[in-house]
Amino acid sequence: MINISTWLVLSVLMVFSIFLLIFLVYSILEKEKRAIERSINSILLVGILFSVIGFLPVFIYPFLLIIPSAILLVIFLKFGNKRIEFKIPENRFDERDVMFSRNTLKEGTTKFDSYYQLRPENKTVDENFRKEPGLLSEGSTFYNEILFSAADATFSTVDLLQPLVEQPVLKKKTKLSEKHISAFIKNWTIKLGATDVGFTLIKPHHVYSHIGRGEQYGNKVELEHKYAIAFTVEMSHESLSYNPKGPVVMESAQQYLNAGQIAVQLAQLIRNLGFEARPHIDANYRVICPVVAQDAGLGTIGRMGLLMTPKSGPRVRIGVVSTNIELEFEDRHIDYSVIHFCEICKKCAENCPSRSIPFNSVLKSKESERWTINQEKCFTLWCKMGTDCGRCVAVCPYSHPDNFIHNIVRWMIKRNPINRWLALKLDDFFYGRRPESARLKSWMTPGNS
Repeated sequence: MINISTWLVLSVLMVFSIFLLIFLVYSILEKEKRAIERSINSILLVGILFSVIGFLPVFIYPFLLIIPSAILLVIFLKFGNKRIEFKIPENRFDERDVMFSRNTLKEGTTKFDSYYQLRPENKTVDENFRKEPGLLSEGSTFYNEILFSAADATFSTVDLLQPLVEQPVLKKKTKLSEKHISAFIKNWTIKLGATDVGFTLIKPHHVYSHIGRGEQYGNKVELEHKYAIAFTVEMSHESLSYNPKGPVVMESAQQYLNAGQIAVQLAQLIRNLGFEARPHIDANYRVICPVVAQDAGLGTIGRMGLLMTPKSGPRVRIGVVSTNIELEFEDRHIDYSVIHFCEICKKCAENCPSRSIPFNSVLKSKESERWTINQEKCFTLWCKMGTDCGRCVAVCPYSHPDNFIHNIVRWMIKRNPINRWLALKLDDFFYGRRPESARLKSWMTPGNS
């Protein structure tokens, strides 16, 4: 006759089996070969335990319950989520120092000479990326005529939005309440395709000091708006699985376009209500989007220097609209568990082909400064590859799709340090410490299998 201890052990194994079966189904849907193989092996192992459970001595069963009971207890406990205070920059960042801005400089021009007189220390290091073929260029490592042409077509479409950035207010100010306007903006933005929306007051460190691209290059940034509306759009998990090949830059371009379209529409809505608004879109920013989005409660800036969002990790693009319309909102707190996880993970740093992502600890730093990537090394590799790589984003444990299984893990990570360690080990086991990139499909390489 089976005693209560035996039933409990069998029940625990049954629950574990069901979880593994659900994980297997999601792994199949996500086309994760290693995870499929590992989950099948784990299910077989549990099956073996089922088959031998009846042959074990009765006194062993209570001991078999200790481990799963302890694990369940730890999973639900909440501790070790220490608040982290990072320094707020005293000076505004100059957009002319961004690699995309430096890439537009042409040797022999006034802009080129003026910039390197201002920043002579950047001239030698910038020679490295100028020696490479360049983004979307023939001769780059992953040059693919049709994929690169598709990406360029999308970026060209973003350029068509540029005249819509600066537009006049069209009518008298609305009498609609702040509450109504704020609710409408949030819901409409989601309807237009955003995954999350937040509001924040614009702070000095959000705004660039000087313009780094376009006809107003070099001018001081003058932005009198009080509020910022920040939102995210999701990048395809499948497209990023091909990192660092052409589909990554195609997807990147597409989401820059989607973010730009939404931002332009939002800005025009606000102008129609009688208030100033400016969309900040690719190649035409006046604010630092990840910093604005973080303060709007959309995520936390992690080790790779990108915004880590709750549902998609760094697998997003960001749109921002600055405005002087009054908005009603509550402060959304930073999720410090993300920083604690990035501290132990370092998967992005280990997988970065250019070794641009730091391995250091920010929690042990006396300066309390965030991780800073080596943007020169990163961009030089992009120019060599012809794509914007995406390796760090693809391997990040937070980048898994927004579904039941991965959301359980995300919930666990928020609870305590032991869960974070366990989540990392499970991610390494099922997906690998250095996950392989997917092979291009036949339609991506016409004429090839």
